[in-house]
Amino acid sequence: MDVAVLEPLEVLRCGLETMLRRLDRISNLECHRSVAELLVTSEARSGEWNPDVIIVSCCAPDDIADNVRTTFPASRILELLVRSDREHLAMAARTHADGYLMVNDITVATLDGALLALMRGELPIPLPVASYLLDRARSNQMAPSRPQPYFSPRERDVISLLLEGLSNQQIASKLSISVHSAKRHVSAVLNKVNSPSRAHFVAQMLREEAL
Repeated sequence: MDVAVLEPLEVLRCGLETMLRRLDRISNLECHRSVAELLVTSEARSGEWNPDVIIVSCCAPDDIADNVRTTFPASRILELLVRSDREHLAMAARTHADGYLMVNDITVATLDGALLALMRGELPIPLPVASYLLDRARSNQMAPSRPQPYFSPRERDVISLLLEGLSNQQIASKLSISVHSAKRHVSAVLNKVNSPSRAHFVAQMLREEAL
């Protein structure tokens, strides 16, 4: 697994590098302050190096995630959250990250777990964020500014599990249904809110709450 860290704060960047280098599964690791620095490294390798996961900070400039998406479209983005208040979540929503991790929860084990989840196609979400989203989903206020899509009871079950970051396989196991059925329900939920991915679905909920 190839991983890149984009973190302007030197203390946090060095701490992440120390922990990530303890993970045997990481083949290549690059730690930089900006996308520009990462691009220099990529170009030095004839443009052939594309990280599997890029870790970015919510404290970084607002356009950093957009630059990452444009420059490394195949990379998954793991965003670090400093706080769980509404203002901070609104900042995080703008990135449409593929997973989130609270800075206070970072350990070698949590980093390893988040990276593995991303590579399995799951959506790592810290408990404070998951709880916040679940409360909103249960209150039936996902999109107060426009008509609320109708979700069947089974689809509401799927939404709750999606917000916990579970994969299709895990959703199927939790609901005692086939993986095919889980995929069908997930697709139905995403289609009803015009979300192209699980990460976009979560980000959409956060963004609408901020508005």
